[in-house]
Amino acid sequence: MPKRFASVEPRQFVWVSLHTDSPSVAKTKEAATWEQMIAAWEAKLAGDSTDAEQRFAAARELAEVLIATEN
Repeated sequence: MPKRFASVEPRQFVWVSLHTDSPSVAKTKEAATWEQMIAAWEAKLAGDSTDAEQRFAAARELAEVLIATEN
């Protein structure tokens, strides 16, 4: 967890299952999901918890979509 977000994210580690055993697929999913999570934490830092929750939901949905396209 980046220290920058410690005030809005109490977890030290964030685990997100990408539902793949393929390193190349995981790398693609990881990048997109991480960007969404960073955007959500940035929104929380700015005081916008509604946008942050929407961004976290988008990160989960993005991972699910990428899972569906893998199969």
